[in-house]
Amino acid sequence: MALEQPIDISVRQFVADSGSVTRGLRQGRTYTLTLNGQPLARMVPIRRRRAVPKEEVLAIFATAPVLDVDELRTHLDQAVSQDVRDPYEGTGQ
Repeated sequence: MALEQPIDISVRQFVADSGSVTRGLRQGRTYTLTLNGQPLARMVPIRRRRAVPKEEVLAIFATAPVLDVDELRTHLDQAVSQDVRDPYEGTGQ
């Protein structure tokens, strides 16, 4: 994916039409804000990751402790009651 050239926009244009710049940022466009024709600032969209790369996940889990599933189940059974009850019992509803 080739990077697009930033779009130059003057401070005056930005003030007058910040809505279209905001929409452009949401669409991935980058802007160079200019003052008197000179670059003043760069506006770049924040890229939010939708997925974690496989290599990063594997690196995280490589250092995770190994769980004993039977021991975990025993601890959960001791901590959490398996009895099912009516949550409205005794409330008059």
